[in-house]
Formats: sequence, structure tokens, C-alpha cells
Amino acid sequence: MSVVLRSLMLVGCTITGALIAAMLKFDTNANLFPETTTPIIVLFGALAGLLLAIIAILIELFLKRLSLRHLAVIIVGLASGAIIAWLITKLAFLLPLYITNYIFAHHALFSAGTFALYILFVYIGIVVAVRSKDEFSIFIPYYKRNRDNMRPVVLDTSAIIDGRIVEIYKTGFMKNKIIVPEFVLHELQIVSDSQVPFTRSKGRRGLETLKKLQEAPNITVEVTNVDYHDIEEVDDKLMKLAKEIDVTILTTDFNLQQVARIQHIPCINVFGLVNALKNPFVPGEKMTVNIVKEGSEINQGVGFLNDGTMVVITNARPFIGKRAEVELTSMLQGASGRIFFADIVKDDKNFASISEEKKQHEYKEKEKKRS
Repeated sequence: MSVVLRSLMLVGCTITGALIAAMLKFDTNANLFPETTTPIIVLFGALAGLLLAIIAILIELFLKRLSLRHLAVIIVGLASGAIIAWLITKLAFLLPLYITNYIFAHHALFSAGTFALYILFVYIGIVVAVRSKDEFSIFIPYYKRNRDNMRPVVLDTSAIIDGRIVEIYKTGFMKNKIIVPEFVLHELQIVSDSQVPFTRSKGRRGLETLKKLQEAPNITVEVTNVDYHDIEEVDDKLMKLAKEIDVTILTTDFNLQQVARIQHIPCINVFGLVNALKNPFVPGEKMTVNIVKEGSEINQGVGFLNDGTMVVITNARPFIGKRAEVELTSMLQGASGRIFFADIVKDDKNFASISEEKKQHEYKEKEKKRS
């Protein structure tokens, strides 16, 4: 759509420029081009219109890179610099009479100096405003409070499918307004219509999550129809939207979070909150773990805590399928969470369970032989 509009802008400005030039040529009162032929005048008018359209499109492309907040800051700096330059030019007429007469006698020089003064102070005003944008809260306290504490969050597909966002909002940890772009809904619909059963179930779970969010009385959900047809990837669209409307991305995608941080886009990962609430690691702490399977190393077992944290246990092969007391030795922090490493506690309780199971096994073997 943007390509079509820009093409219409180029053609329209070119034709308009040619028509205006032709009108000026045949306007007897204006008499601006008495010696120039009509085709040349029309050509110059068309080129002027085309140049104006190109300048407008370049300005539009530049402004697309700026968020609304940055644009507002630049406008404030521009206005401040222009006002200061205007005041300085007006103060010049309060100088002694001989200086004022000199200014009037050299009007062209004064106009050039005024123009340079405006450029200088407008530039300084914009630079100071951009560098001090974070200090605007001194003059507008509500601006900082609304921007930092109650910044809206935009959900990506992974956060919607994950579903834990509903419980996070219900517990009151977050109260920010939720924004769901239509292109995320479209991706969720594609996942829901997948021919793969597992993928289809994930998409439907995401749609159920959105329904729960909309039905919750204390959660504000807004669906926005903003889209970027010139961008293919949904993650790229999401980051551009976050830049333009100054919101925080909520996701469970670690790679999206890393790319957003590189581009200085606020991004929250649900797994970050989950990991923060997991059991703290205390070396030497003892706990009971259900050892469910073998580990990758010899005589190694793997168990899980109630919060899902994986525990790798040495000397645990005899305890696979049973609960055993272990002692934590170390921890590995990875991108997807934490892994605890532990040893089997060599006490009577653990070995009593092994002996009891061994006795039961021997008894079953004897019963089989008798039968």
C-alpha cells in the first residue's frame, strides 16, 4: 500500500507542477516567463513537482524511524531554538539608534545573519532536547509515571500460546494494558489451522488464552490493526510497532528478547519471572527428589523439583523410579533455566529403600519359580 501511495504522490506532484507552470506561463498579469517557450516551462514545472515529491517521501521515510515520543522531543527542541533565535533578532532593535540604522542600511546582510541564527539555535535546541529526553519528567511528572510504570505491553505469539500471562495478571503482578496486533492474531490463526495435531493444539490454546484475557474483568486488552506490509517476519513487525508506540514486548522467545535488547526495545520474558521464583540454590542443602530416568553419564540419574527445575544426580542409577534424598553440590544457569547437580545422600534411609525393594524383587522371583 505504501508503494502505491508513494507512486501516486510522485505522479500527482509531477502533473501538478506542470499544470502550475503552464498556468503561470499563460497568466498575463504574472508575466513571469516572457521569453521562455511553453514546453520548457512545463518541463521545469514537472521537474519541480517531482523534486518536491521526492523530498516529501524522504522526510516520510526518516520520520518512520522515529517513535512518537522522539518526534515530540524533536518538535519541542525545534520550537525552543526558533523562539530563542526570534527573541535575539527582536532584541537587536533595542540597540542604539546608529546600530539600528546600520541594520536597516544593510538589510540583506541582516537577513542572512538572521537565517544563520535560526539554523544555529534550532540545531542546538534539537540536540539538547534529544540528549535530555529522559529528564522531561522534571517538567511533566505524569509523562514519566505513565511511560515507566504503566507502559502497555504487546504480546507475541509465543507468550499467548504459553498461557501463563493470564495467571500473572490475575495475581496482580502486572496491570499494564495489553495490546495484541492483528498480524499476531493472523499468525495464531495459521498455527490453529495447521495439519499437525500438536501445532494445532498449541494454536487453539493460544486462542483460549486470549479469550480468558478478554473475559477477565480487571484486564484491558486492545487489538490494533497496525500492520507493516513491507515487512515479512512477525518478530520484525512486533519490534517496529514497539518502537513506534513505545511499548514493552512480552514474550517467551529468548532470541526475540536478545534482538530487542540490541535495538534498545524494552522486552520481558515470562521465563525470566518463572526462573526468579524458582527455589534458590544453597550448596549442601538436602531435599527429596523423584528420580525418573537415567542421565547422560554412567550411573547418573535425573529428577525434577516441583517447579520443573531439573536435578542431575550422580550415583543414582539404583534409585531410578524411586524417591531419594540428595544433597545439592552445584548449579548451572542456562538461557532456558537452571540445572541443579546433586549427590545421593549415603544414609540408612536411602539404602533401606533399596534393600526393601531388593527383598520384594527376590520374593517375586521365588514366587515365579514355585509357580
